[in-house]
Amino acid sequence: MASLLCGACESPPPIVNSNEVFVGDLACVNRELTQAQSQRVLQVMADTRTQQNIDNTQPLEKCPQGRWSDVYQAALIASRKVEMAVVMDFVLPDGMRFTIITLNNDSGELVIKGNAEQGVTSATATLGLFGERTEAADQLVHSFYSQLHELGSIPRPREYAPTITEADDPSTPASIQ
Repeated sequence: MASLLCGACESPPPIVNSNEVFVGDLACVNRELTQAQSQRVLQVMADTRTQQNIDNTQPLEKCPQGRWSDVYQAALIASRKVEMAVVMDFVLPDGMRFTIITLNNDSGELVIKGNAEQGVTSATATLGLFGERTEAADQLVHSFYSQLHELGSIPRPREYAPTITEADDPSTPASIQ
């Protein structure tokens, strides 16, 4: 009995018995940077303060007219702010369409025209069985534009439309490339 009690009071052996690093280890416990690596890390850290030349990227920018990438999020938040909900969304060739439902169980839609190059060109909403809830539809559109402007005031990297060069274009004959 005494040996059992003494055995229970002993501290367990240490988990790591040595600092030996084996060849098969996936993570290195210690890493010493070269002078060039440490200078690059310090330069990147300094560039983040001024938001310039962060690994050769563009500085963060605000977009007061709103970004096309923020349309979905703006529609969700804007509908919540006027006590409505987005139940479905559709991507159209010339924009997006959101199916909306209100607290009164009226359905409708919010249609956003535009694309990534031009941004948002127009937003319209219809609510009610025959589109009779014009005041609530106007509130939804106003809330959408307000939310899009608010999301555009957050600095983010500049958005560029994808460009296709002749080498990337599959319709270009191989003899031209």
